[in-house]
Amino acid sequence: MILTESDLRVAAQEVKSKNLEKSYISESTRFDAVEAYDLFISHSFSDKDLVLGLKYKFKQAGYKVYIDWIDDSNLDRRAVTVDTAKIIKKRIEDSKGLAYIATSNITNSKWCPWELGVSDGYNGMACILPIIDSRSFKGQEYLGLYPFLDFEVTKDTKRHEVWVTDQNNVRKYITLREWLAGRTMTVH
Repeated sequence: MILTESDLRVAAQEVKSKNLEKSYISESTRFDAVEAYDLFISHSFSDKDLVLGLKYKFKQAGYKVYIDWIDDSNLDRRAVTVDTAKIIKKRIEDSKGLAYIATSNITNSKWCPWELGVSDGYNGMACILPIIDSRSFKGQEYLGLYPFLDFEVTKDTKRHEVWVTDQNNVRKYITLREWLAGRTMTVH
């Protein structure tokens, strides 16, 4: 299932109602170079609430994600410099992959297309996570180069899982875990 804005707003509200927001931020106030991050979350800061809900969804599925304003809260968005770009580039390289959070707000971002290109050029492990409020997604043309992520609860184990799906053949997919380990999508 491709996530909708309302799915993530509900998840963000759950995080807030369980008082998890402060623990997410306090447990991650500094980037942890020792602990591997599964995904670098490339997003518009205007989608901060959605991204908080997304972090919760990824955590439910057993993934550790890097979110700049949580994991590097010392970065100052009002004073972006070349050093900021170097830090972000290093964080992308230190993560196994990148998820480009495609919302209507991301089109205004100068950073997100750059982050996507850095990840693609570094290890090719870049994917799109469209956040929609309708049944279809249409992003910038270059986004068609990348597979997309969706979330499902598995029928047998009732576990949350994230899937990587080929945009050109939705019957071709793999779990995010397997994809990040370098395995290839197969047709089902």
